[in-house]
Order: sequence, then C-alpha cells, then structure tokens
Amino acid sequence: MYNMHELVKISLENEMDLILANKRSMKLGEFTGLSLSAQTTFATAVSEVARNTIESKRNGSLTLCIEINKRDKYIVARIKDNQPENEKYKEGLAYAKRLVNKYNVSSNDDETSIELFYYVAPPFKIDIKKLDEWRTLFRNEPPVSPYEELKRKNEQLQDLSEKIQKSESQYKTLTNSLPLTIFTLDNDGQLIYANEWLLSFTGLTIEKLNTTKWKTVVFEEDYNSFLLLLNNDITRGTITMKIQARLKNNISGDYLWHQVSISPLKNTGDEILYWIGYIVDIHAQKVFEETLKDNIELKHAQTQLKQNQQVLEDYITELNRSNSELQQFAFIASHDLQEPVRKLLYYSDYLLEAYKNTLDDKGIKYLATMHSAAIRMRELISDLLSFSQVNKESIIFKTVDLNKVIVDVKQDMELVIEEKKANLQVHNLPEITGDERMMHQLFSNLISNALKFSAKDIAPVIQVLSQEKDGYFEIEIRDNGIGFRTEHLPDIFKLFQRLHPKKDFEGTGLGLAICRKIVELHNGNIKAESAPGKGSSFKILLPVKQSESVHESENTFS
Repeated sequence: MYNMHELVKISLENEMDLILANKRSMKLGEFTGLSLSAQTTFATAVSEVARNTIESKRNGSLTLCIEINKRDKYIVARIKDNQPENEKYKEGLAYAKRLVNKYNVSSNDDETSIELFYYVAPPFKIDIKKLDEWRTLFRNEPPVSPYEELKRKNEQLQDLSEKIQKSESQYKTLTNSLPLTIFTLDNDGQLIYANEWLLSFTGLTIEKLNTTKWKTVVFEEDYNSFLLLLNNDITRGTITMKIQARLKNNISGDYLWHQVSISPLKNTGDEILYWIGYIVDIHAQKVFEETLKDNIELKHAQTQLKQNQQVLEDYITELNRSNSELQQFAFIASHDLQEPVRKLLYYSDYLLEAYKNTLDDKGIKYLATMHSAAIRMRELISDLLSFSQVNKESIIFKTVDLNKVIVDVKQDMELVIEEKKANLQVHNLPEITGDERMMHQLFSNLISNALKFSAKDIAPVIQVLSQEKDGYFEIEIRDNGIGFRTEHLPDIFKLFQRLHPKKDFEGTGLGLAICRKIVELHNGNIKAESAPGKGSSFKILLPVKQSESVHESENTFS
C-alpha cells in the first residue's frame, strides 16, 4: 500500500532558500533517527537538485514527505517547478541519485517533479500522531536566519496589503514598525511610498530618489542590475524580482549589502495596480558567506599542501633508498673488483720482468699497455670506494683544527712537493666542527690538484687562506697553475669530469665530486674561479656553528 504524507513546503527562490532547504532536510533525517552522516547525505542530494531549480529561476518548491508502505519507510524530497524537463535538471540529479536509494522524475509541458527517496528504519512507530507532531515542529520552529523571518513577514505583509489598500494611515503605521525598508512603485518605476527606514538609511526623500533614479545611493557596480527593478518593460509579467545590491548608508558613508525584492499587486481583473517591495540588510550574511568561502578555500589549499608534502616525502624516502642502494652497490662492486685488478697488476708486472728478454717488442708493448690500464683501473676503484664512503651516516662531527689537517696532508705529499719544488703557504686556519677524516680528504684532493695541474718550468705556489664573515668560514686554496676556461665551471664538480686528456694528466675525474659531496655534508658550499694560464682558486664555505640546516646557495659568496 502506497501512502505519502507531506510535512513541510519551502519555496525555492534564492541561495538563502537553499540553506533553508538543507537545514529542513537535515531536521527530517534527525526526526526519523538517521545518523548525522546519513542526514548529511540526504540533505546534500536535496541541495544538488534544488540548486538547479534556483539557479534557473524556475519558481520552484521543495516538499518534504514521509512514504509508508507495507514493508519500507522512506523520507522523500519532492522538488517541483513550472518548466518542462531539460538538460539543467540532469546536472544536479546525476550526483543526487547516487546518494539516495531511489528517485522518480515526471514532467509535462507545465511542470517537472523530481522525487528523491531515502530509506529509514526508525526504532519507533510512525503514525498519524507522530506525523502531526513533526508538522507542528516544522511550523513552529524558530527561523534559521533573519532572511527566513523577514520572508515570512513579507508574505504576511502582502496578505495584509490587500485588506488595507483603503487605509493608508494603518499601512504606514504597520510598515514603519517593521525593521526593514518597505516601498511601493508605480508601473513607471517611480516611488509612490516608502516607510521611514528608507529616509533614515539614505537621507533622501522620495522626490530626490525619483529624480536621481537612486544613482547616488546604489554602488556603481550594482547600479545596472538595480535599474532592472525600475524598468517596466522588463518587470512586466513577472511574479517577483529580487536582486542583491550595495546601498550607501547616509550616516557612515559605507556601502552595505541589501536584498531588494519587488512583487506586483493586482486587482481582481489581474491588472497590476503597483509594485510592493522591501529592502533588507543582508550585509552580515554576505560577510559570513565570504568568510566561509575563504575558509573552505583555505582548508582545500591546506589539504592540497599536505598531500603535496606527503608526495614529496615519499619521493625523498624513495630517493634516499635509491641513494643508499647505489652507495652499497658502488662499495661492493669496487671492493670485489680490487682482487682481480691486483692479480692483473701482479701477473703483468711479473711477465714484464721475467720475460722481457723472451718476448718481442710487440708483446712487451701489449703487456705494458695492459699494466698501465690495470693501474688506472685500480685508481678508479679506489676513488669510487672513496666516493661511496662519503655519506651522511658515516660523518662524525667534532672540533677539527684545520692547521693540523694541512700539516698531515703536507706530510702525505712530501715527496711530490719536493719533486716539484712547490711552495705551500698556509695562513692561520680556524677550528671548525666537522669530520676530521673527510676534512683530510677534502684538502688532500684540492692540494693534490694544485700540484698536478702546475705549469711547466714554474715552481708551484699554493696558498691556503681563511676569513670569517656572516657566520661562515671562507677558506680559499689558490694556485699559480695552468687553470682552465670559465665555460668548464658548471661541470667541474660532476662525476667523471675531466678537463685535460689522460695522456697529459692522470686521474679519474672523481676528486672534485668527492670534494663537493664532503662540503655539502658539512652544510657548506664550494665554488671555483679560474682562467687559462692564470691559476685556479677554490673557495669553501663552512658554518662557524654546525647545524642540520641545508647548505647555503652560491650567492652566499661575495
């Protein structure tokens, strides 16, 4: 048995009615024992369909009902308007029908009706007494907004206006007692009457407003739409027209948001006698809506930011894992390669010594080439091991005297320094917080480079300088070697980068890459300056106080 019971009806004219429809739908869900999430789901479905009706200005209405049959009970939202079905209906309905248990659409040339059904299973019996109780609650429920209260009063006023057309004194007394502006217009858009609120707010008389056509009162951007209310050709044949506009307060000079509405008053012959309108202050509501909109956008941005941050953290985790695996691979591969290279060196050296009188010149040349290649392989493996062992996990921060580090480096390179008659000039260097082993490797690589790339027939002069500025130690290693072209500067710290042929200078191209990695692990930076034939300068920035912060960019250098 099919039994539909109507509980409350709401007209759908503007966004405020949409808010009211949402709240009434939530309330019906609450009456029938739905959870808060289920109430929200049903109210959302109703709002989606009701919004299409309001936006299309189809003079619609929403009726909330209860359907009771033999087996099931449903709360029902019936949205009607005075136009046949079109594509606009499908926009809201497409989403709403996924939220409800079933739906029904019926349409003809004069009307479209959409019904949304949501299953309920209340823990109590729904009978006539309960339905009457709910109707009473809806009827006597306090207004959810000033708009609803004013809307009710306006409807009451329109009913009253028909009864007191011949009693202007009573009409003025009534309208002046209400906290809103009430006015009447003739069919030419001229003010006939306005209560005291209009004069109090605008500071202008009816005659002045008619002369200026409200131009000094209405905000410039809203004026064109406001004029539509005064245009008889546009308003003819309409039932009600409503706009929102900013009106100037005579006392403060501020433009405040108001809703302006006019409706025709007709005689028994369906002729328009004049227009009745009201102006209500909705500024607080507009501010609230804008604030709510900004908060929603902010929350959306925060959610997006958190999602992006999570993606970034996932990328960082994956990158760290890949780097760790790459370092392990480089270490293991390099370590495992050492033994066969040692054997290759041993046997090639043995063959060169033991069979140099037996082999012909071609054989000796091949063996010498193989021996030389094995030596380069050993150097490359050694540098790869060094590079893989320079990582954040292995760093041990403590106070390191760089003067002592340079002394140790100088002792390691004593033979090369004497052979090249190099002059190593070390100025007073600071104590830093760092890893002593890595500092030794850093300065060893840089001074070794200065010795390696020295000019022919010119004794190398290598200076190690230091100064403190802006919370950093700037340490410079300067030489008078062969230098290099400035176009090579972006690449010199990359892996396996060589600026000179192997036949001229030995090396694997890993030394400066190791230097950069060490400096970055110490939250510092390194850069180079050079020119062909004019030597090179490597400048290192290291923090005076070590922290976990990311190292500064190159523009930290002066």
